[in-house]
Amino acid sequence: MSSTIANLPTYLLASLVLLGAFSRFTHGVYTPQWYAFQEYHAPDDGSTVATVTPIIDTLLGLTLLFGSLSLRLGAAAMSLLFMAMGLAIQVQAGKEYGADVALVALAGIAVFRLKWG
Repeated sequence: MSSTIANLPTYLLASLVLLGAFSRFTHGVYTPQWYAFQEYHAPDDGSTVATVTPIIDTLLGLTLLFGSLSLRLGAAAMSLLFMAMGLAIQVQAGKEYGADVALVALAGIAVFRLKWG
């Protein structure tokens, strides 16, 4: 299997994480649907969490793209953790969570491919 195809889950995860950061930094001006998805999960209310999240997403996304194998694995694992927490919060709140399941699955596949792929 070619290296690009083997790394596809990691590239997709990095793209989504960086899209999330861009969307939060621009408050959805260029990504209204993705921003609405983010707002459904956690409002962009100026809180510390809302301020720090796009910074963390940027660091994770860049690490997924350019880090060493061990750093990419750590970034994918952190992404998986954050996405799983988001899924749990959505389920507990009785909100829709189908997209969250897909995000957790993608992050899980990326972790698996980086660890054993």
